[in-house]
Amino acid sequence: MFVIDKLWPIFAETVLPVFLVAGAGFVLAGFFPIDSRSVGRLLFYLATPALVFRSLYQTELSAGVLGRLALVAVTAAVVTGAIGWLISVGRDRKTRAAVVLTSAVSNNGNMGIPISFFAFGDAGAALATIYYVVMSFMSNTFGAVVASSGRATFGDALKASLRVPVLYAASVGILLNLSHTTLPTSLARSVDLTASAAIPVMLLLLGVHLRAAPLFAAQGIVLQSVAVRLLASPTIAWALCLAIGIGGVERNVLVLQAAMPTAVMTAVLATEFDTAPQMVATVIFLSTAASMVTLSVVLWVLM
Repeated sequence: MFVIDKLWPIFAETVLPVFLVAGAGFVLAGFFPIDSRSVGRLLFYLATPALVFRSLYQTELSAGVLGRLALVAVTAAVVTGAIGWLISVGRDRKTRAAVVLTSAVSNNGNMGIPISFFAFGDAGAALATIYYVVMSFMSNTFGAVVASSGRATFGDALKASLRVPVLYAASVGILLNLSHTTLPTSLARSVDLTASAAIPVMLLLLGVHLRAAPLFAAQGIVLQSVAVRLLASPTIAWALCLAIGIGGVERNVLVLQAAMPTAVMTAVLATEFDTAPQMVATVIFLSTAASMVTLSVVLWVLM
């Protein structure tokens, strides 16, 4: 059968390992209270910046690749956000803002980086990391503006985005890479140790967050947003790659990243600005669960 012969090996080798680690976090959160905010801060300020720095410092980069990747990532996010705004016509303003967020912002950190690594190796992880940096900037600027529903100015959101450490880690990593600077062994090893902790802790934290998401608060608009995130987004990225002439591993990673479920970051924004947080949490849960199937299909098409 097609599912057993084609999809199961892809799912078992690439997608399932990610969900098993996230599942461990999900189960553990049911037995013990876990301070997800403190764990998140360790990721936000230390482990994730170290991972971003290491990936961009070690991989071979070109201005062309960076430009194309940023173009596809930003365009896919803007288009899916616009679709989210259109499908929520008639809803109240907060709900519309929430749908824009859940349709546009993908989970390129917790899931995108490890799945790209399992599927395409170190090159895939490096490209996925760049995609994550771009989307992190988008979610912390335009995402904050959308979530605030007019309560925060664009300038305030931009100032907040300038405090995101991954942006500086990325900048330093690219600068040292392009200048062919070699780090001292002690510093390089400390960065490597910290970076190696990022992916497993990301996945465990994802499971902890999903534990608190309400599963049955769904409504039609929730399912529509899930469809935009998991189906429309990779289709848009594929079309953009065809139009620009992007192929190979670069195209595969871009399409795969665009196919990721809704990011946990949207729940943070929705809670902070009271933008339908329960609905956002439900979209995160359902899109993450459904992505076990959709990501397997996307990987089968790409491979």
